[in-house]
Amino acid sequence: MSLPTEVRSGMRWMRADLHIHTPASEDYVEPEVTYLDILQEAERRELEIIAFTDHNTVHGYEQFQRELDFLGALETAGRLTADEQARIDEYRRLLKKITVLPGFEFTSHFGAHVLGIFPPNRPISLIETTLLQLGVPAEQLKGGVCGISNTRHVTDAYEIIARAGGIVIAPHINGSNGVVTETLRMGTSGQSRIAVSQSLHLHALEFVNFYTDHEKFTSPGFYNGKTEHYDRRMFCIQGSDAHRLRRLPQSDGQVVHKHGIGDRYIELLLPNNSFEALRDLFASQDFDRVRVPKRDQKQWAVDAVRFGGSTERQVLRAIGDDPATLALLWTDVAALANAGGGVLVLGCEPGGKVLGVARPDYVSEMLRKSVVEQVTPHPYLSFELMSYEGQDVMRVEVKASEPPPYVGLNGTIYVRRDGETTIADRSEIIQLCRRALAEGASSPLDNGQDLDLPRSGVEIVTCQKRGGVWLYEVRDLRTTAGVTRDRAQGLWAYAISRHEDLRDGRVDLQSQVRWRGRLGLWRAYRQGSRTKYDLVHRDANGVIDHVFFGVSDWGLSDGWMALLSERTGEPIEQETQAFDPADDVPQQLVVGDEPLFTDSTVLFEPDIWAERRIRWKGRGGLAGIHRDAYGQPSFDLMMKDKDGTGQQSYPGVPLEKLTDAWLGLIRIARPRTGIEVISATRSEDGEWQYVFRNLRTGDVSGVPWRLQDIEPGTVREYAARMYQQDLPLDEEKIRWWGNLGYLRPMRSQVDLVFVDEQGEVHFYYAARREELNGEWRELLELYGEM
Repeated sequence: MSLPTEVRSGMRWMRADLHIHTPASEDYVEPEVTYLDILQEAERRELEIIAFTDHNTVHGYEQFQRELDFLGALETAGRLTADEQARIDEYRRLLKKITVLPGFEFTSHFGAHVLGIFPPNRPISLIETTLLQLGVPAEQLKGGVCGISNTRHVTDAYEIIARAGGIVIAPHINGSNGVVTETLRMGTSGQSRIAVSQSLHLHALEFVNFYTDHEKFTSPGFYNGKTEHYDRRMFCIQGSDAHRLRRLPQSDGQVVHKHGIGDRYIELLLPNNSFEALRDLFASQDFDRVRVPKRDQKQWAVDAVRFGGSTERQVLRAIGDDPATLALLWTDVAALANAGGGVLVLGCEPGGKVLGVARPDYVSEMLRKSVVEQVTPHPYLSFELMSYEGQDVMRVEVKASEPPPYVGLNGTIYVRRDGETTIADRSEIIQLCRRALAEGASSPLDNGQDLDLPRSGVEIVTCQKRGGVWLYEVRDLRTTAGVTRDRAQGLWAYAISRHEDLRDGRVDLQSQVRWRGRLGLWRAYRQGSRTKYDLVHRDANGVIDHVFFGVSDWGLSDGWMALLSERTGEPIEQETQAFDPADDVPQQLVVGDEPLFTDSTVLFEPDIWAERRIRWKGRGGLAGIHRDAYGQPSFDLMMKDKDGTGQQSYPGVPLEKLTDAWLGLIRIARPRTGIEVISATRSEDGEWQYVFRNLRTGDVSGVPWRLQDIEPGTVREYAARMYQQDLPLDEEKIRWWGNLGYLRPMRSQVDLVFVDEQGEVHFYYAARREELNGEWRELLELYGEM
């Protein structure tokens, strides 16, 4: 019978996270993370038991063990470098504190997930045998793929894993791909729900948002053994389901996998941190030996600063009772106020221990007093004492009550720079003063005169350099993005030429403008029989914020006309550059015979692409993948010398010669945005039929789509049309980074290409730029597309 005491003889509370992914999962978002990084993060989160549970594979744990074995073999042979010796020593130190368990996250027949966790001495081959019994194909055992068809049903999986000696957990049962959620989604009977949640082979149920109110079937309290037909009380736990090292900040809440290692942990009362102790607990009725800590958003925010380091708007300080130390905290407050506000957290070491605040009343009073005495104007401070990791931590929210700068009594201005509080330099002080003017301070130019856009001409809105070519965003009657100098004509070409004169400092604009309030005339010139003007506007601070090129006098407001009337009698230049007579008509960007998107977002790029760059991982590099004369995949590989002075090329390497390390370089998770065309075939009546994959959800269309059934203007229709155009693959249209490539970059979207280890080409259409991560984001950054 369970003892109600908090500590029992020979037992202690320890933290565990039994649902952690590694780079062996195809949807892991930080593939550059190492297994040592994972263990170090687990130590920072004070975890003592963790489980590697990759999708339908135990390959992550296998790679982890192989690295340990490799380092051990080098040590035995006396061939370890200093870095390798430090690495194996760090592994040994961590493994004395943390138990790492092998496991997997299995995808059952209808998509629900099941965790299987095994003892660390279980041979990898036996765990893979269990996966084979579950229906995972042999050729996919190392892939870490999320979706596999024709696998065993949930209850069969429970029994197979349990009979193999594993701990069986139903993960995120109230979330996506959860066993209970799937029964609700599919509308199956209550008997099915009972079977998947009450099976005698099932050890625990894992919940997401553990303490959030749920409906009855998705609430932990429903499985307390007191509900009719649900007589078996279940261990209810939580797990991080981490696909990255550390949790993303709240601003990135739209990302699917935002939790990091140990974000959602459990506390277990165990005699030791062994698999046997964990299994015995889940086989018992000692439900009070499992605790699920409750954490709110503010505690997540402290986690982010504690483990990710201080930022421009968040400061972490470990303090004592020394008045001199407390008195210096006003500099952090002033710096945060100059940043527009932020949060100061007291009582934690960055990346280290939680020390707490021993005398919160004294600390808050000292801080408030020093800010009032030292900082002008006074920012608004709010204090909150919160429980964090068993300690009292003080959260001080700093609000900027007035425009900056906030100045110290000694005349010093403090700002946040590179995550530190420091004295502002000249440029930072100027920026603060400009902000002050923009936020309400008065100026001689602040006469209430609003910007009235001319109705003709063009404006260069922005410019950026990508791949060595300047791209311009030109405002005509609407915004048109991505124009290059060599593709622009007429008035656009003139505007870009004059803009480049300004950008490169060949023209002193301020000295050539005639001003009337905020409105300015830069140049008047005759083009054919018509007079055109280059006009300028400046903001309340006197900073030029708009330049309009080739403006006609028709449709101008009274303010602009009054400005032009002041130049009566002055000579007019003759513009030698020939403009198109239709310059005053809005231009339309067209690709082929029709506009690609109605918002004119196509980026014009250089005519010649066909660029290929090597994708490196460590010393190994991939130049490309192609198929030989027999249709077999062939790999062009590179290897850097150990001293880093040179490199060797190995063209045409066959697939069977590649090791797991090379395959790890080649295999990349699909992007989580856009549409993939899996296949395009002709039916018996000659109609094209397409099978699509929604990359955001991973769903594959069960029934092929006929072209006439796809709604025009949709992403599916665009993907089908482009797929026909892109096959056979034209290397001249793609920029490559190893086996990754892109084509047709648009303002917010881009089409991507991937060649897998079998030489198969995959097209991912209309991927949203801001949602790309990992290698896909690096690809665009490499070519200056982000």
